[in-house]
Amino acid sequence: MSEPIKLSVAAPAFNEAEGIEAVVTEWHSFLSGCDDVSEFEIVICNDGSKDRTGDILDRMTLIFPQLRPLHFAQNQGAAAALNHAIAATHGDWVLLLDSDGQFPIENLPEMLAAVRRSGGKAAIGIRQKKDVPFARFGSWASGLVCNVVHGSALKDFNSAFKLVWGPTLRGLGLEAKGMNYSTEVTSRLLERRIVPVEVAITHRPRITGVSSMKLVRGAIHRLLFVKYIALRQLLLKLGIITRPLP
Repeated sequence: MSEPIKLSVAAPAFNEAEGIEAVVTEWHSFLSGCDDVSEFEIVICNDGSKDRTGDILDRMTLIFPQLRPLHFAQNQGAAAALNHAIAATHGDWVLLLDSDGQFPIENLPEMLAAVRRSGGKAAIGIRQKKDVPFARFGSWASGLVCNVVHGSALKDFNSAFKLVWGPTLRGLGLEAKGMNYSTEVTSRLLERRIVPVEVAITHRPRITGVSSMKLVRGAIHRLLFVKYIALRQLLLKLGIITRPLP
């Protein structure tokens, strides 16, 4: 792990035309000069955007050959888009983040240093949250419940900014379709006895585009998904379903 890594960036994108070019340019510029990275690719799944997100990504491939856009004809949800991007990655390590620019790519070296020190297979970024209070409470409450059912003590269970060993991530078998993908990735890692190391990161407020999460509907979906995670962990403990291998 002391050698530079082969890295894949995987992200979903929905109606991000206003800021996607600046974000991808920032990612490419940083990774091109990062001593910790020997090779990289940026895989973004355009989740049926109604604006010019897809056109912009396709045009940028002429400038950045490391960029590989994927496209859904219709919106399928952030998790479905991210799953599609993850499946198309080839890197030894995969960095998960959003395409709205809220997670600066400059957080990567600290994440990589943390997994090198721990010898583990995953790291999670602890956010200084910039969301509205209702969303912050929902994230805190769902994270608390997930920690209880897993017997874990993660400070930011739902953080979308993750660095995960590629073969492990590509084999998680994720099921979420909407905005609960970050919770599910953490849960599936813990099912495999992989406890992510946590790293404090910078988290910027969104400055372009509009969040696709509807607060009330998102809260209901989050509640139902957390109940599903709790039931799944109970079935695993009772031996009714098989625990995945590490």
